[in-house]
Amino acid sequence: MPEDPDKQLISAIAEGSEHALRELMERHKDAVFRFAYRWTRNEADAAEIAAETFVRVHRHAARYTPRAKVVTWIYSITANLCRDHARKAWRRKVVSFFSAAHEGENESGPSPEERIADTRPTADVALLRSETTARALALVDALPPKLKGPFVLQVMEENSQRECAEILGITEKAVETRVYRARKRIIDHMRASPE
Repeated sequence: MPEDPDKQLISAIAEGSEHALRELMERHKDAVFRFAYRWTRNEADAAEIAAETFVRVHRHAARYTPRAKVVTWIYSITANLCRDHARKAWRRKVVSFFSAAHEGENESGPSPEERIADTRPTADVALLRSETTARALALVDALPPKLKGPFVLQVMEENSQRECAEILGITEKAVETRVYRARKRIIDHMRASPE
């Protein structure tokens, strides 16, 4: 197995090198942002998650143990932050829904259903020519985090099952199963409501 080119950078970051951190960020910031964006479907959230990823890399560089490539470790930090973000977003939607349900019906503003379904198109969805693709992306967005993470990593980011397993801290078989379930759920929804 070839030497991990990022390993020296992590060692330097652990010793306080800001230059090494900038170099590591330069190498991986676009991929980290893209991964976070595919998970959150929101540029601001993805940028925040990407920034927090590198804050945590800086903070925990001394704890890095070379069981996997540095980039795998970085992706696992990003995946954890994406899962946390998804849980917080879900809680906000539920609280918002129930708060709105108890308000008077005469008040103007979005209904509880409109608050749950974020209908604002993202930049890339607006550019999509295929409604089928747009519907599939919406279904990916709606996947539970347990299925969405492996699906985004393997299918959309084109990582191997092994890499996905390392990033997510699960077995390769679990990755395979979760990707299968995610695909099945998406296909079943597409077949149930053809447009």
